[in-house]
Amino acid sequence: MSGAVEAELIVRDEGRLRIITLNRPERLNALTPELHHLLQDAVAQAAADTAVGAVALTGAGRAFCSGGDVRRSADAAEKASVPETVEERADTLRGHGRTTLLLSRMPKPTIALVNGAAAGAGLTLALACDLRIMADDAVLRTAYARIGLSGDLGISYFLNRLVGASRAAELLFLDQKIDAAAAERLGLVNRVAPAADFAGEAMAMARALAEGPGVAFRYMKQNLELAETGGLEAVIEREAYNSARCVRTQDVKEAAIAFREKRAPTFTGR
Repeated sequence: MSGAVEAELIVRDEGRLRIITLNRPERLNALTPELHHLLQDAVAQAAADTAVGAVALTGAGRAFCSGGDVRRSADAAEKASVPETVEERADTLRGHGRTTLLLSRMPKPTIALVNGAAAGAGLTLALACDLRIMADDAVLRTAYARIGLSGDLGISYFLNRLVGASRAAELLFLDQKIDAAAAERLGLVNRVAPAADFAGEAMAMARALAEGPGVAFRYMKQNLELAETGGLEAVIEREAYNSARCVRTQDVKEAAIAFREKRAPTFTGR
């Protein structure tokens, strides 16, 4: 896929890097049901495409994603002749949650390029990625408490995993703005870049993932997932098996040749 444009989503490739851009800058890339579906389809396609080495998610304009489009949801609720039931709403949110599940579990690295504000569901999308780089003038916010919601798309899981239960509760309950320095200190983002240099630094980090040893990255993600719940013996067993599988790849052969030739390896993800 060299490039594709939808009204609310832009998908393009740079080599083995798939870049997915939320494209509603006039609404700070707030998520509509239509955008949710477009994004989920794009993430699923990227996960299945063997030509894609890594996926970068970002937003157009001055925001990453401000969360759900609250105004549009309120308008739709007022116009509905029959109120939505709890189960109907839950079904919708379960469907939306498949996007964060795909981002987190796909067998290749994912990175959020947090160019601006990320709040609510937008923050959850960023947290679902393996890595996050954030502009130094961007802010994060859980945002659910201020609209009387408890959270969705897995935000409780991702916050708890990244910062621990007590800090996750603080972030959800108090809903304070988190600047870039605090986000990095808390471990919510991996790196902060100056706004003026953000595009270049973020893309360099994303390209490094896309050009890396794809098979090894896939097994690294498996190892890390097991490490969340498994015991040491289980992790050692999984690492041993996955490392043995990596030895048979073209990437490992290329790394050995590159080492002998004193050059950087050119990985192909095979």
